[in-house]
Amino acid sequence: MLTTSRDCKRDSARNAIPSLGEIEGRMAVLEVVAQAALTHALAEGDDSVDKSLIAEIREAMHDKCGEMKLDRTDARAAVFYAEELICAAIQASHIVRQ
Repeated sequence: MLTTSRDCKRDSARNAIPSLGEIEGRMAVLEVVAQAALTHALAEGDDSVDKSLIAEIREAMHDKCGEMKLDRTDARAAVFYAEELICAAIQASHIVRQ
């Protein structure tokens, strides 16, 4: 993973550009933690909270994509991915509720 100690290393080890594996690893961590936390948080079983959460995250993702100046295609893909993540957590929380 990415570390600040990399700056003290020599030659190519000092290169601060992350490898694709490091980026994928970080994304995997974020996805697993987000889904687990959401599943736990949504275990209460309030469908109106589920719907409002999706709407709130959709709006926040549109704002964030605008800040990052993502093009329309990348922004749509990011919002779609966020919605998939939320829906998967909601689905998993329904299993926990039973």
